[in-house]
Amino acid sequence: MKQLLKALRARHSIVAAKIDEEQRRPQPDGIRVRALKKIRLHLKEQITLLERGDAMKASAARPKASNFGSPLLAGR
Repeated sequence: MKQLLKALRARHSIVAAKIDEEQRRPQPDGIRVRALKKIRLHLKEQITLLERGDAMKASAARPKASNFGSPLLAGR
């Protein structure tokens, strides 16, 4: 999974560089810029989903706190 994240981040950087390059041209192609921005957004969404998935797996692996002895449950 880490290799996939690394590859997605690299591709995201490449697309961002292409956007910057296109925007620096004397007459940037608006359609190309828009298409590249959509690709960049899609990559960012994939990265975010994978990062959240990793965070969820990490939190699921941690032992959960017990509610035994909690003052809220003492009266029950």
